[in-house]
Amino acid sequence: MAARVLVVDDSPTIRKLVSAILARHDYEPTQAADGQAGLERLREGGVDLVLLDFVMPRMNGYQFCREMRADEALRHLPVVLMSAKGDKIRGQFVQQTGAIDAITKPFDARGLLAVVESALQKTAEGRIRRFDSIRIEREAPSSHPPAAKLRESASVVTEDQLAKKNIAAELAEKLADVLAPALSQMAEPRRSDAIAIAGTIRRALGPDTFEELGRAVRDLNEQAEQVEGFGGNLRVIPLAEVLQVLQLQRQTGTCHVTIGKVEVAISFREGLIDLARSKGASDEFRLGRYLVEEGLVNQSDLDNVREDRSVPRKLLGEALVESGTITEEDLRRALIRQTSELIYEVLRWPDGRFSFSSTPADGAEQNRLGLPVASIVMEGFRRVDEWRLIEESIHFDEVLLRDQVAVDALGSEKLTRQEQLVLDAIDGQRTVREIISSVVVGSFDACKILYQFLQSRLVRRRAA
Repeated sequence: MAARVLVVDDSPTIRKLVSAILARHDYEPTQAADGQAGLERLREGGVDLVLLDFVMPRMNGYQFCREMRADEALRHLPVVLMSAKGDKIRGQFVQQTGAIDAITKPFDARGLLAVVESALQKTAEGRIRRFDSIRIEREAPSSHPPAAKLRESASVVTEDQLAKKNIAAELAEKLADVLAPALSQMAEPRRSDAIAIAGTIRRALGPDTFEELGRAVRDLNEQAEQVEGFGGNLRVIPLAEVLQVLQLQRQTGTCHVTIGKVEVAISFREGLIDLARSKGASDEFRLGRYLVEEGLVNQSDLDNVREDRSVPRKLLGEALVESGTITEEDLRRALIRQTSELIYEVLRWPDGRFSFSSTPADGAEQNRLGLPVASIVMEGFRRVDEWRLIEESIHFDEVLLRDQVAVDALGSEKLTRQEQLVLDAIDGQRTVREIISSVVVGSFDACKILYQFLQSRLVRRRAA
């Protein structure tokens, strides 16, 4: 029978995140919004472990444990404390509340599972302390516990151990992705032949694959050195909820989101988004595109800056500001658009992985945009809904024609700069895909404009 875990936290996002992780790994999670609701749920029975936030309204973690240990029917239940100050509460409060362990938020999914498994195993083996021997103070404990009590803190999974487990698990996943298809194609009699299996593996692990695995190991080691505090699969925990947790916890660091060879690094400062940068993403997310689209520079300006070898190599925006081509405010507006649209794009990803570390990304310190998560996520969701509508209405391989009579009747002065750029690209020969790639406009905005043109009959589909 699956272990039943009560998650007590005043944050609905964190309750949902933790419950999703537990449910995916065959636990039965149930939730409570504060200590009082948690006690009421415990008295209904059927709980094997409590995951308890330490700082909550109405009844905090310390008060919850005090009441629970005073109840003869509940005092035996194991408790794991969850807190953004996990390292500080681990020594003193684990002892004084009778908790079996503590974990620091935000945490990696594997770290949470390791602590839960450890707590349940200790309980099953009778390796937890007798709660009738634990003295629960009637008032909040001192913030300076005796050194002896600190040394008695419960055993925990260290960050270094978690980092090593993460590397092993991630590398195993990548190897499985390479080897499973090759082995599954083997004829049935050969699957029991060790020599044939070894040959298939050797062929599957060619030079290109080894190079890719080598990069993966280097990346994973870098993440481990940065002490990844929170990570997982976007199928399990959607990015919107990840971003909200980082905002709620007022985190500072970098959230790396990857799918295939594309990576987006989102920099946080005290829960606000300062910058997003990408590797391997489409050219439409380059900073220069936003500057050209706004009419601040032209392509030759960008080429001149990139080719100028007389000055030390600098970031494009910084070089353009120093040359007087654009202002600091121009750069800030372009960076806000670039950062926002990168995150909108990632919110559409159906799959991928994320990890958060306390290490700041390059350029984040110089570009403190301070963008709130909520507004970006809300706009991102709106765009996701619009994308669905657009993709149902537009076929990317169809050719569009302008209705010149309708265009003349409307008048070009009523079109925005973006709309005029898209309209000029419609020549009766290009497909929708070619139109999008030929204009200096983001793919979402270009598709939205094409959709509006079709709806208003300024353009029509060319007959097959």
